[in-house]
Amino acid sequence: MKRLLWIIILVFSLSIGGCTHEKANKYVTVKDYYPFDDNLKKTYEGIGNELASQTTFVEYLEGNRAQIKVLSPGTVVVKVIEYENGEIREIYREEEFYHIENKISSHNQVDNVLLKEPIKVGTSWSTPDGYKRAITGVDVDIDTPYKSFKAIEVTTQYEGNRKQMDYYVKGVGHVASIYVDEDIEIKTLLKDMSKEPYKLNMRFYYPTANMEIVYVNREVDFNTNDEIVKIFEENMKNTGYPELISVIPQSVSINSIELDRTDELVRVDFSKELLSDMDNEVLVLKCIVNTFGSYYNVEKIYISAEGKPYDSGGFSLKEGEFFSVDYTNVKEYEKN
Repeated sequence: MKRLLWIIILVFSLSIGGCTHEKANKYVTVKDYYPFDDNLKKTYEGIGNELASQTTFVEYLEGNRAQIKVLSPGTVVVKVIEYENGEIREIYREEEFYHIENKISSHNQVDNVLLKEPIKVGTSWSTPDGYKRAITGVDVDIDTPYKSFKAIEVTTQYEGNRKQMDYYVKGVGHVASIYVDEDIEIKTLLKDMSKEPYKLNMRFYYPTANMEIVYVNREVDFNTNDEIVKIFEENMKNTGYPELISVIPQSVSINSIELDRTDELVRVDFSKELLSDMDNEVLVLKCIVNTFGSYYNVEKIYISAEGKPYDSGGFSLKEGEFFSVDYTNVKEYEKN
């Protein structure tokens, strides 16, 4: 009787275990295969094409959206990925995007669905340009320089024999792309992943006591959801060297920075204290203009205070006017 009782308990336990496993699988979502993580940096090795390597970094996270910067030898792309209604989709994309700017609320294209539920072979959909994309494998073996994985395989079938396979791993995300066209095979394979700040290379301009202007090249940590406004403000207030003069005093704050890519102009709005608490106005203005011009790679900087065009009495701008970048007689600061 006791033996029969143990058998009943064992069978019942196995049944519960089987139900639990089935239930867990049932609630696995595509987001599990494309996690949104702070400071997630992934480096990919390229094989078959010099442009296939890339590095990605999660710049911004908000709700069900992630903004990801993709840096490759050919260009820098920013894209916004959204998780909604059982789909992972790219809703915004912009190339030649070399600066930091929060675009997470943007939506500029027909949704490009990357992965879709249910997670099983045969689930299919169309790309924005009309090609078929489908889950063609589950628990597929994929080898990368980082490690070997069991992955979901998603195949996009283009015209002719051209196709691309993308591989997604639970808890890791995208680990590989393989593009095939006749005898051509191009691979982008995960090489490393870590959680660390992204390093921004920035150049800041400062006046000296000798009435000169010098610049300092600085590697600045950028963490997910950092504000580029605060990074500029912090470094323009604090030179890091006692020999250099702050560009803006502690009383001044930067309200906003806006890049107008059409006019190749940057608009910077400061607090009103900029107009009253500024010393060495000519040098300071040149440092402000050169700092923003250097980072955004533009020649024109429009400065305002509390939304009104810059007007200190000595210098003034009208709507539509701007200050021009001027790098003449400027040299790198030689540290003592």
